[in-house]
Amino acid sequence: MKNITIIGGGANGVSAFIELFIQVTTAGLERKVQVTIVEKDDKLGYGLAFGTPQPGHILNTQADLMGIFAHEPAHFANWLKKQGHRKNQNVKGTGDMDNAYTTRIFYGDYIAEQAEIYLKRAKALHFPVQVLKDHAMDIDTQKGRYQVKLESGEIIMSDFVILALGTPKPNNFTTFRKHQRFLDFPWPASRIKTKIPTEAHVGVLGSSLSAIDTVMTLVDNNHQGKITLFSPDGKLPRVQPLENKAYERIYLTLENIHKIKRKTLKKPRVKTLLRLLMDEVEHYEGHPVDWLQHTSRESSAKALLHWDISCAEEGGDALLNIADAMRYDASTIWSWMGTDQKLLFKKWVGSDWAINRHPMPLHNAKKLLRLFDLGQLEVCAMEDGDAVSHEKDTFSVKTNQNKLVSVDFLVNATGSSSALDQMESPLIHNLMERQFIQPYKVGGAIINERTMQVISPRGGEGIYAVGHIANGILMDINAVWYNVETIGTLARDLIFRLVEKD
Repeated sequence: MKNITIIGGGANGVSAFIELFIQVTTAGLERKVQVTIVEKDDKLGYGLAFGTPQPGHILNTQADLMGIFAHEPAHFANWLKKQGHRKNQNVKGTGDMDNAYTTRIFYGDYIAEQAEIYLKRAKALHFPVQVLKDHAMDIDTQKGRYQVKLESGEIIMSDFVILALGTPKPNNFTTFRKHQRFLDFPWPASRIKTKIPTEAHVGVLGSSLSAIDTVMTLVDNNHQGKITLFSPDGKLPRVQPLENKAYERIYLTLENIHKIKRKTLKKPRVKTLLRLLMDEVEHYEGHPVDWLQHTSRESSAKALLHWDISCAEEGGDALLNIADAMRYDASTIWSWMGTDQKLLFKKWVGSDWAINRHPMPLHNAKKLLRLFDLGQLEVCAMEDGDAVSHEKDTFSVKTNQNKLVSVDFLVNATGSSSALDQMESPLIHNLMERQFIQPYKVGGAIINERTMQVISPRGGEGIYAVGHIANGILMDINAVWYNVETIGTLARDLIFRLVEKD
């Protein structure tokens, strides 16, 4: 009997279990394989991402891409239609259900329901699955098998391990953790609700989607004080249209990039990709573009948000719709690029790509605009990581305009680091020390993207990884639909190896 241990029971862990169940049973291996799922929370399916009960915490991807099954992206949208959930306050937007956006907790309910269904199916088929409420702390090897060591002291002997760890806590600004008015993570949201008085001036480190969720937590709980977001560039994410305008690319295509590879016999360069993007935008617009004006976004955050909302209500602009049209090809282009060019991409255009590729829901954008109108919200570009200081009960943050902003409470919503050694996870640090995983220069661990196996000096061939830990080798690891695709790849490889050894 071969044992497969899945560490993490959030969306990725549940998807991995379901896909393994389907492939194990269709291969006729249900009497020869057992699965152990290790999850620290009481229920499967929620995790940090989808366990938040705040009504303002909304998915930033439409329902028809959020199915938990590989090759069935529309499953969640179909589930919504069958349940008649339009009447439910958890569903946002006025369009059809395929383009609906739901609360995170509601999506967590969907995943938890699927987990329960497939655990029952496994039991009916006598396919052994064990769910342990525990925390994996370390992995070692003994006689060719893995020892998964749990916080409780229990050890699981396993032939294969799947790391589905979710998004670890960031490990920056740690010197401020000793202060009671510093919150090192915006999750769970109950910490913000219980610790921060409604009249306090709250500073939020970050201005991306995690920071927006932090603001929504405050707003949903009737926060009356001022809220100031601080980030290196002071840019908010763009606003997601209810339905993107369909666009067929002419220049920035896999075919054109492959032609360049074939002719030059070199990997794609960032400068080449940017030229193709510029050609694509001008084709979309139907006229030459003043690129300095197009990319500067030097207006105030409020003015830009107002414009972005109007743009989203009209179906988006060239950058939003081209980024959306690249959804299924961006990861392939990324895999064709060399490490040096990936690093240049992150340095030159990483921020601009992120705000266009991962925009905020329109529903939340309108809430932010109301806060701007009330004078309650401000967004500042801060100097650098050393711009934050603390004295008595006050935090001070220096902006790039040499202005000092004082706040009563400070929340770290910068998001998880891309670097392994900066991730707040004892398991990841122990795996690095044992050389079972090794860092990739662009971020995350080195992984074989064709199988999702970890590549390391001592890890062997039996450790697989999905999600944030693969953030450098892969590109869209914060998208459920993409992680589900990689989980399908992982399961196929694992089943092939089981059948081959049978």
